[in-house]
Amino acid sequence: MKTPIRFRLLPVLFSLIMLIPAQPSYAEPGQKDQPVEGVGPRKAAPRFKSDELLIRFASVLSKGEKEDSLKRRGFKKIKEFLSLNLYQVKIRPDQTVEAARDEIRTEPGVLYAEPNFLVTTQVEPNDPRFDELWAFKNTGQTGGTASADIDAPGAWDITAGSSDVVIAVIDTGIDYHHGDLAGNMWVNMAEANGEPGVDDDGNGYVDDIYGIDTINNDSNPLDDHDHGTHIAGTIGAVGNNGIGIPGLNWVVRMMACKFIGANGSGSVADAIECLQYVQQMRSRGVNVVATNNSYGMSDYSEALADAIDAQRDILFITAAGNSSLNVDRSPAYPAGYFLPNILPVEATDSFDQLAYFSNYGVQTVLVGAPGVDILSTLRNDNYGLMSGTSMATPHVTGLAALIKSYHTSANWAAIRNRILSGGEDVTSLTGTSVTGKRLTASGSLNCNNRPLLAAYKYSFTVGAANTLSAISINCESPQGPVTATPSIGESVTLNDDGLPPDLAAGDGIFTASWTPMAEVSELTFSSPAGTQTVTPPSLADLTVLSVSAPSQMNTGDTVSLSTVVKNAGRETAGIFIIGFYLSTDAFITTADTSLGIAVLMLLGPGAERTVSVDAAIPANLASGTYYVGAV
Repeated sequence: MKTPIRFRLLPVLFSLIMLIPAQPSYAEPGQKDQPVEGVGPRKAAPRFKSDELLIRFASVLSKGEKEDSLKRRGFKKIKEFLSLNLYQVKIRPDQTVEAARDEIRTEPGVLYAEPNFLVTTQVEPNDPRFDELWAFKNTGQTGGTASADIDAPGAWDITAGSSDVVIAVIDTGIDYHHGDLAGNMWVNMAEANGEPGVDDDGNGYVDDIYGIDTINNDSNPLDDHDHGTHIAGTIGAVGNNGIGIPGLNWVVRMMACKFIGANGSGSVADAIECLQYVQQMRSRGVNVVATNNSYGMSDYSEALADAIDAQRDILFITAAGNSSLNVDRSPAYPAGYFLPNILPVEATDSFDQLAYFSNYGVQTVLVGAPGVDILSTLRNDNYGLMSGTSMATPHVTGLAALIKSYHTSANWAAIRNRILSGGEDVTSLTGTSVTGKRLTASGSLNCNNRPLLAAYKYSFTVGAANTLSAISINCESPQGPVTATPSIGESVTLNDDGLPPDLAAGDGIFTASWTPMAEVSELTFSSPAGTQTVTPPSLADLTVLSVSAPSQMNTGDTVSLSTVVKNAGRETAGIFIIGFYLSTDAFITTADTSLGIAVLMLLGPGAERTVSVDAAIPANLASGTYYVGAV
C-alpha cells in the first residue's frame, strides 16, 4: 500500500500574511495625543537586598575588633561565617547599600564589602505567552532544538533593561497605544507638556511626542502596517506585567520614526530624515544607543551610506535580507555598506540552522539571530507570528540596549564587540557570516575571556590594492597586533588607528591595504585572539532561486522536480552538479536522502537556467511532511 506524503519546497518565494485590524485613528490637526495611561514605566528587578551587606575582614583581627567595627558604623550582625571571616549585616535605615559599602571599606582590616546580591534560578516573567517565545528560551516547544535560543532568562538574571536607554525603531512606525508597548515608549516631554500645534523644543517638528513620520511629513509615527510594531515588541514589550509577552528589555525607551507606509515601501530620503532626527535628539541629550533598521534594497545609495557614517556614535543594526542570496556576491543594502557602526544580521530557525530565506555572507553579515515564527506585538493590542531577517534584527538591537543598561559606560564599539564576542559558535552557521555565531544575550552581558579573530574583508586581485580587514577582540577590547601572511610574499600589518584605510580608531576592526604581485592560494590572519586562514572566493557563485514539485504524493511514485539556478558571480561557471534532496527538516544538505542529480555546463554571469529531474520517492517513507531542496 502506498503512503501519502506532503512536501515543502526550499528555497521558495514567499509573502507575509498578516492580521489586518481596524484602521487606527490619528490625532486631529492641532490636537496632541497624550502619553498613554495604564502601563507606566517599570523598574528593573532588584539585584540585591536593599538593607544588607556582606563584609569580609582580615584574619589577623580578633572577633572583638571585627564586631567593634560593625558597631561603630551602626551595623547589626545577622550571620557570621567563621571560616571566611565574613559577616552578613543589616545596615542603618538611613543608608543606601552603596553608601554603607563605601563607609565600611574605610575601617581597618576590611578586605571587601559588597551588596547581598539576589540569586535566582532563571528570571522569567509572568507574561502569559512567554513560553511561546522559543527565541528567548527554546525547550523544543515548537519542535525545534532545545537551547537553540539567545538565553534571555540568563541575561535577565543580570539586567532586564533601563529607562535611561533609548532605541530608535526606523520602520513603519509603532502602535504606541498598544498595552504591551505604551509604557516603554520614548516620550519627548517638552512636546508632551507643551502647546498643541507648537514646536515647543525648537527641533523643527511640531508635536513630536513619540517621534516623527517622514513619509507623511508629520509628527505622528503611528503604525498602519504592523511591521514596526512587531519589531518593537521583540525589543521592548513591557515585561512582567501579566499581559502578552515580554520584550528582551522589560524596561527601555523606544523612539519611533516612520518612513515606510502601509504598502510596505519607503524612500531613502525619508530614511535619511529619520537618521538625522535621531542624531539631532542624541545631540540634545537623548541616550540613543542604536537604531533598528529592518529594511533593505538592492541599489547602492551613497547618500544613505553617508547618513549612516555621519552618526558613528550610534549602532546601526540592520537586516541582511530575505532572498537566500550570498550578499558578498549579490549585495543588498544597507547591510552591504562597509562602515564600522553597521551590524548586519542573518536569521536562524529553532533548529539553530540558517533560515531558508535568509541572505548570508562571510564578508558582510556579522552575526545570526532567531528570525522564524517569532511571536510579537501587532497593532490594536494584538499578537502574531512573523518571519524574516526583519525579525532577527530586533533581537540584536534589544541586546544592544540590555548591554548598555548594565555596562553603562560602554560605547557603540564596545557594545558591538560584546554582541559578537559573546555569541555562541554554531557549526551550521560556519561560512554564512563573519563570526559564524548566533546571538547569546547572557554570553554578551557576562563576556569574560572570549577572544574572537574573524577575517572580515579580503580579496586577492594581483597587481591591485586590496583591502584586508579583520575583527580582533576579546569581549569589549581590541586585541592587536594583527598580521596577514600570504602563501607567497611578505606579511602585512593591520592597524586599528583610524587612518585610511582603517575606518575607526580603537574599535577592534584592524585594516590594511595589500597589493599581491603574484597569485596567492591562501592568506592567514593572526593576532592574540587566534588565527584564521582564508582562500580566494570563487568568482562564479551559483544560487538556487526556487524549487518546484507536487505538494502531495505517494511513496514509490516517480515525480518531476525542477529548480531555477542563477550564477550571481562575475565569471562563467564551468561544469557543476545540481542535486535534489529529501529531508525531515528545513536545512538541506548533501547528507540528506538523494532524489537525483543533473550535470550542467557553462552558465554565464547573471544567467539563470531551469533544471529538471524525474525522481523516485522512496517506498519506505513514513507518512508526514518532508522538505525538498536543491544543492
